[in-house]
Amino acid sequence: MIMTRETDYAVRILRALSCGERLTVRQVCDSELVPVQFAYKILKKLASCGYVEIFRGQEGGCRLKADLNELSLYDLMRCINEDIFVNACMDSEYECPWRRSHCGMCRFHSSLEGVQGEIEELLKRNYIGNML
Repeated sequence: MIMTRETDYAVRILRALSCGERLTVRQVCDSELVPVQFAYKILKKLASCGYVEIFRGQEGGCRLKADLNELSLYDLMRCINEDIFVNACMDSEYECPWRRSHCGMCRFHSSLEGVQGEIEELLKRNYIGNML
């Protein structure tokens, strides 16, 4: 599991908006080096999670709604629709051919469950506001 470029761009967008002012998408992109074509898509996701507010029209732009000191890296990654799995087999919808052919028993999978839980807890304890 690694943080995707989309989540990296989301962090940059939130950093630009952390000033508390309404900014145009162009201002955000220019200050944080985020490609415009990605910014609109990411802002839409951030708005659907309630983290930013988008204003349309001539006086449009975007503004931070969330308290970044209460927004965890885990929450942000989930908002961006990132799968936060150390391995595909951690996804309950994944059908592992090896486990299927070996009656579902896999010690490696069992060990990874603990690792998965620790990573999720670590992501939940790290808040965007403290990281910027």
